[in-house]
Amino acid sequence: MSERVQCPCGRTIENAREYKLLYLKKELSEIDVLCPNDTCYLRELGYVKFDMKGEEAKFREASFYPPFVTWNAGQMGHERAEKLLKAHLRQIVTKEIDWKMIAKVTPPAPTTPATPATPTASETE
Repeated sequence: MSERVQCPCGRTIENAREYKLLYLKKELSEIDVLCPNDTCYLRELGYVKFDMKGEEAKFREASFYPPFVTWNAGQMGHERAEKLLKAHLRQIVTKEIDWKMIAKVTPPAPTTPATPATPTASETE
């Protein structure tokens, strides 16, 4: 029997392919990890953040939010929940996210340093 995590809404999740991934926060370079249950009251269970290096998307961090983690720790114990949730995040980052597609639809990082802001009147006095 394979181990499963469970969303507080009751939906069980056997593997990382079941989560829904939503790339809506392009300006934040963040991909939302959503519950597969469309009527879930939590909806957003975690996130994956990345940086643009030139025209490439590079993974920065991934995490599940505390309500989802705490719920599973209460159901199966902290160590088992942590191990299983980390495995799900690892699979999302390495197998489920199409990083080349993310890089195509994300504006490339600036290659030149930003121009300094014009000083205000109080800064020049």
